[in-house]
Amino acid sequence: MTDPVIEYKRLMGTAHTAAQAHAEHERRRALELGERLRELSKEVTEAGKREADVLAEVTGWWSQETRGLAGVDWLDLAPPSADLSADPRKLNSHLREITPATTAFRAALRRAIWPRKLP
Repeated sequence: MTDPVIEYKRLMGTAHTAAQAHAEHERRRALELGERLRELSKEVTEAGKREADVLAEVTGWWSQETRGLAGVDWLDLAPPSADLSADPRKLNSHLREITPATTAFRAALRRAIWPRKLP
């Protein structure tokens, strides 16, 4: 028969070792999660900057296209709102669609406001 005191000390040692291992594991995991949160925060900040850049580009494009049309009362010249459903990875594809649409828009305006010239 084993000594109950020795068995108790062995069990307590095992529990203490397990608690230390668990605490170390949780400390490492907290550090990993903190680092991941910092990375994600940086990505969110960068995405916000890219979004602001795209919005500025679109607003600039709209202003350029509508400059000189202030006298056309029947045309709503408010800048377009962002399409939140658009996939940002397809930006180049969207831009390829804008060019012919812009050309068609300007041609239609020329016909609509003739003989006045567009800038």
